[in-house]
Amino acid sequence: MNEFAKVINYIEDHLTDTIDMKEIERLSQMSEFNFQKIFSVLSGISLGEYIRKRRLSQSFYDLKETDTKIIDIAFKYGYQSSEIYSRAFQQLFQISPSNARKTMNQLTLFPKLTIRVQIKGGTEMNYQIIKKESFLVTGIKESYTSVDEGQSKIPLFWDKFNESDLFNQVIKEKDSSGPNTVLGICLPGENGAYDYLIGVNATEVTKQENLETITLPETDWVIFKAVGKVPDAIRTTYQEIYESFFPSTPYSPKNLPEFESYPLDMDPMSEKHITEIWIPINKEE
Repeated sequence: MNEFAKVINYIEDHLTDTIDMKEIERLSQMSEFNFQKIFSVLSGISLGEYIRKRRLSQSFYDLKETDTKIIDIAFKYGYQSSEIYSRAFQQLFQISPSNARKTMNQLTLFPKLTIRVQIKGGTEMNYQIIKKESFLVTGIKESYTSVDEGQSKIPLFWDKFNESDLFNQVIKEKDSSGPNTVLGICLPGENGAYDYLIGVNATEVTKQENLETITLPETDWVIFKAVGKVPDAIRTTYQEIYESFFPSTPYSPKNLPEFESYPLDMDPMSEKHITEIWIPINKEE
């Protein structure tokens, strides 16, 4: 977690200027996509939202401790106008910057984040590590510009998939000799953007125009079993993975596609439902 601490300190030192995602990649030693996803899992807030709240919280001190004009404070923290800054400030603190300056009321500010590794004695993580050859997946894909956008839109994508003929179209492509599952795959792109594909293991490239086939490369995978209702069990398992598993093992996530595997013959609202989480890893020799 030393890398995360370095990123948090870097952000804190650059609240009033440009935060360079390439520098965050260098400090965290992982891709922008992986860092943003892991940050969200560990902190419960997206990276973009964290930076926004820290900037607004820091701007409060400028309001209370200096005579700087509100327009200049807005510019200082990256807002293009005092109106945009005031709306953001009001939305977060339920008070305008001008009134916050006039009153002596103390606001509940958003503090600098501290990330700690949790040591959970006696807790077993259900996982296995395998090497798997490349394989085909056929399905339907959506593209997102950021982790934030994906987190808000992927549940709607699943609703559209499950409630339309897309489900039947995709299932027809499934390898009959393979597992009876449907996959949700994150495909990292550039600058934090990524694609998300809902699909099935396939034996050949699809001929359907509205579907596509991708190849997942040969690599080492760590596989976790999230037991319980979706999405709560998955969220809890991801937290354990990044809080406990990776910090305490020699493995690290690769900047390759990762996916969740959902059984087609189980109720996702059942306490016995099992979702497999597949994460590609670097292994130390």
